[in-house]
This record gives sequence, C-alpha cells and structure tokens, in this order.
Amino acid sequence: MIEITGLKNVNINFAGGINLPARASKFQGQNHYIQLKGDNVNMYGGGTINGNGQAWYDAADHTAPTVIRFALTNSKVSHFNIVNAPRAHMGATNSKNLVLDNITLKTASTSSKLAKNTDALDVSSSEGIVFQNSQLTIGDDCLAINGGVTNLTVYNVICNGGHGFSVGSLGKGGKSETVKMVRISESTCNNCQNGIRIKTWPGGKGSVSDVKYTNMKLNNVDNPILITTHYCDKNQQSYCNGNDASSLSISDVTISGATGSVSSKGNPIVSINCSTKTPCKNFSISGVSISKASKTKKNVCTNLQNSSKFSVCSQ
Repeated sequence: MIEITGLKNVNINFAGGINLPARASKFQGQNHYIQLKGDNVNMYGGGTINGNGQAWYDAADHTAPTVIRFALTNSKVSHFNIVNAPRAHMGATNSKNLVLDNITLKTASTSSKLAKNTDALDVSSSEGIVFQNSQLTIGDDCLAINGGVTNLTVYNVICNGGHGFSVGSLGKGGKSETVKMVRISESTCNNCQNGIRIKTWPGGKGSVSDVKYTNMKLNNVDNPILITTHYCDKNQQSYCNGNDASSLSISDVTISGATGSVSSKGNPIVSINCSTKTPCKNFSISGVSISKASKTKKNVCTNLQNSSKFSVCSQ
C-alpha cells in the first residue's frame, strides 16, 4: 500500500506507468493500493496504472482493494488512466472541491469470469466533486454516490458496459445516510445494465434529495431508468424478505431529457418502485424518448406522490 499524505500546493506530473502486484492474500480486504491526501494538489501527465485484475476475476475474488483513493481538497486530477482494475478504480472520501477531468478507465475480463465490482468512481463523505470529460469501460457502477455526499456534478462522461450513474446503494442494515444536490448531465451509457439509477435498502434511514439527470443518452440499456427503495444484494436475499415498508426518503428528483433504446431483455423503460411508508415525492420527468424492444414491459410508478404529471407512468 502506498500512502502519500500531507501534500500542500503540489504539482504531480505522472507521465509513466505503475503495475500493481499480482493477486495475493495479503491484499485481500485492504481499502486501497494508493491513497493521496492533501490540499491544492494538481495531478496530470497521462500516466497509467495497470491493476493486473485478471487473476482476481478468474478466482471470483471480490476482496481486492480500490486502485486509488483521493482525500483531497481544492485539487484537480486530469489526464489519468487505469486499466484492468481488480475492483473499484477510484474512490473519493473526505474530499472537497475536487475535479476529476479527462479520466480514461478500461477494464474487461479476457475469460468467462466477469470483472465484477469494478466501479469507476465511488464517492462518500465529500462535497463539491466534479467528474467530467471521461471515458469508462468497466464492470460495475459508472458512478456510485454513497452517504454524506453533497453538491456533486457529472458532465460529459461516457460509460460502456457498466451498471449506471447510481445514487447508492444507501441505508444497508438500517444505516442512516444522506445524499443531496447531485447534477448529472450530457452523459452516456452504452450497453449498460442500468442507466439512471437510485437504489436504497429496505429499512434504511435518511434521505436522497435534489437530484437532476439532464440530457442523458442511454443506448441498449437493460433498465434505462431504475429507482427503487427495495434494493437487495443477491448474496443476502434473506434480508429482502423482511420489513420492506420503509426506507430512505427520495424526493425532488428531476429527469429532463433521456434518449436511446432499451435492450431486448424485456424490462420497463421506467421503473420507479418506492416504499409504502416512505413514498417517493416531488418527481419531474420530461423529454424521455427511449425506443422499446419487442418484449418491453409497461412502465412502473409505485408509491410516487406530489409529482408533476408525466405520461411515462402510463406507457
């Protein structure tokens, strides 16, 4: 593990390459391979980190560390590349006013074992994060916004084969978490499992509010718009069978402009499925023009209150 801390007013010209070590038990369960901590850090140069993830995929070992984690304020990371991440590519925790610009991530398995849990960017306990002008080929969330995040902006990010631009998952195990002021715009999901996504666990506490998705392109996506308070891990299916009547509140969500196509798997273009005791509120959806497949099911809008009238719920 590489810990670089105490940085202040520093330029980092990373123009070369780093090859992470091969899969080994000593790395299992570790938080990250590399962490940068500091203020007013400018990292650039076009360098590449190779995560050597194939051995992790082949072993179906999902305990690898995140490749690089940032705990930075008033900083910028640009023209930076990661390939073959064994798990998540990047994390931002306890960061403020951090810009991630012109990032290229490319992770795909060369065997039948998928590159699972390879999120592009996980953000938690941070404010003022900007993620923009980036190209992603990954095996999990294009973006995962976790608890304690406010004022996050995503602009012009193209994601291939991922699990969507996601708020959550939040509230696992009854945890109280809050996310607010999220702006995701002019971004694309190609051949993704999900596109626009908000996911919270049953029984969780807290809130998701003031979230806007604008001018999104969702091409051949299994679930173009998927918002649920009933999220469950497949490995913990018994948890889903408990009290599912309440979760975090989800409110003030705007989807303005979403074009593209749904895949042939038969899922609805829009699925908003909220809890009876904590219904979703104050939604606005407009400009959705996503072409159906032959087996596309009718859209779902369940426990959605105080929202503008939009036609997608009846389609």
